[in-house]
Amino acid sequence: MKILKLSVFSYLLLIFSCGEEINAPQDFVSGTITFNDSNLNFNGRYYAVSIFPDVSNPFSQPPLRSDSLAVVTSGGVTSAYYRVSGLASGNYYIGATAINSSNGSVISVLGVYGCDTVINCPTPTKVTVPNYAGTGNLNFRSKTN
Repeated sequence: MKILKLSVFSYLLLIFSCGEEINAPQDFVSGTITFNDSNLNFNGRYYAVSIFPDVSNPFSQPPLRSDSLAVVTSGGVTSAYYRVSGLASGNYYIGATAINSSNGSVISVLGVYGCDTVINCPTPTKVTVPNYAGTGNLNFRSKTN
């Protein structure tokens, strides 16, 4: 009887530990940034997607994280796909940034999720992580300089 109980317990443990959560929370943000032109300036800089904290005037703060973008021009459209994973639970703002290649500081915020550009954007869109529906397709427009 002990062997049967141990076998049943082991079997149930195996079943519950091997399956994925059906509605696992998503700890990432992703989407496409479409630039308003193809006048890219890589002189001492690179383009990145940056994650900013949920504070008043978030884009005047240093970003919590920045990941470089692989910007491509195809069919006359200049864009870059981004995906930032491993974000802690919380609220964030997403921006397209120009980053100084030598010291990693933000030269400028070029575009913001929820607005076409930073100029005239009093209320950018806040993104909540984790999100059980996923946090993909957070697409936005940006200027190039």
